[in-house]
Amino acid sequence: MALVFEVLKWGKLIVVLDDPEFTRQMQTPEGRAILHVKSLGPHKELERIKQRVQDSHDRRRYTTRWPGGIAPFGYKIVHRFEEGRTAAFLELEETAVAELHQMRSQMINDRKVTFSKIAQRLNTEGVLTARDRARVAKGKPVKARGGEPGTREQWSETSIRLLLTDEACLGYKKYRKEVIHDAQGNPIVMAPAIFTQEEWSTLQAAVGRRRNTTERRVNATAPMYGVAYCENCESKAVHKVTHKTTKAGGETQYRYYQCGAWPKEKRCRGYTCRAEIVEEMVEIHFLQQYGHTEVTKRVWMPGSDSSQELAEVIKRTDRLRRQDEEGDWDKDRAGYRSRMDGYKARRTHLEAMPHVPAGWVEQGQGLTYLEQWSQLDQDGRRQQLIDSGFRMLIGQQTVRLAKAPLPQA
Repeated sequence: MALVFEVLKWGKLIVVLDDPEFTRQMQTPEGRAILHVKSLGPHKELERIKQRVQDSHDRRRYTTRWPGGIAPFGYKIVHRFEEGRTAAFLELEETAVAELHQMRSQMINDRKVTFSKIAQRLNTEGVLTARDRARVAKGKPVKARGGEPGTREQWSETSIRLLLTDEACLGYKKYRKEVIHDAQGNPIVMAPAIFTQEEWSTLQAAVGRRRNTTERRVNATAPMYGVAYCENCESKAVHKVTHKTTKAGGETQYRYYQCGAWPKEKRCRGYTCRAEIVEEMVEIHFLQQYGHTEVTKRVWMPGSDSSQELAEVIKRTDRLRRQDEEGDWDKDRAGYRSRMDGYKARRTHLEAMPHVPAGWVEQGQGLTYLEQWSQLDQDGRRQQLIDSGFRMLIGQQTVRLAKAPLPQA
């Protein structure tokens, strides 16, 4: 009715062909008042319908049913007859699950594999995204956002990273991107997990290692990118190439490393050093210091069950405390106190138990860094230096070794 009255302000008349009485009443103040009263009933009914729908969604939110929408990658929607009606649930989709395990294997076993490389492989092999899989399941053609029907949606570095960190892979139910927990604080599991807790832990460790890696090779002619740093401001040095014409009419190439922050940062004077000097000094210092040290490989060692449960209890305690700070437990202080006491008692019990925390350990590989160095190509050597935390500091036509930790393969 609000729209109807707004139209009247414009000096327009609404004509309802199958209700002449409505048209007549709209032309007088008394008639418009009667129509307004009549509209209150349908309006209230609409509000009641919305509330019933919302209540239904709220009830189903804490069940193992699938609430609707596109199923997470690795799952498919199935319908079962339950409690007198048909309901939607999630089941594992074998081909997608196999893809996820292959992604995990690549991330863990090959440190050179990046999110971008995985995305490129999936795009090349024609692996469908969750959105395209949903369209195909409904008998529709694949369609990228903003594209024509038949154009596949492309994987990207971001989509791979989000997929491999999504707790939906553990079968957890989520609402507004957050895992839903039951009254006891346990995550609601609505489908079989794609990964075990141990597999999930190792995957997250591999993902975290790539997230924390800030060194990226920008071209094929910068073997020391991420290894050479400015001595003055500690910014990464970048590789520069210049060409000069000789007196004989030929051309000479000069390569050098220069502070990457200069000239944008006034705090630095743009130190430079010839690239050949830097690369030679890096190799000499690295092999002199670590050449006869045994190469080690980082291996993930899963923690004991008690350590994993302890970490989960700590997370639940923190989450409960945040909810209390936001006022969610203001009307149920007894319930909050009871749950918090339960968490504290469980934490005390778990902390008293002997447990081994999950983490990376170094395992010897049976060869020295000098022996390995001869087997690596230029990019492999650069990656080895970065993994070792090995740095060379560039001054004005000078280079010196920075204090470095023991190399780790």
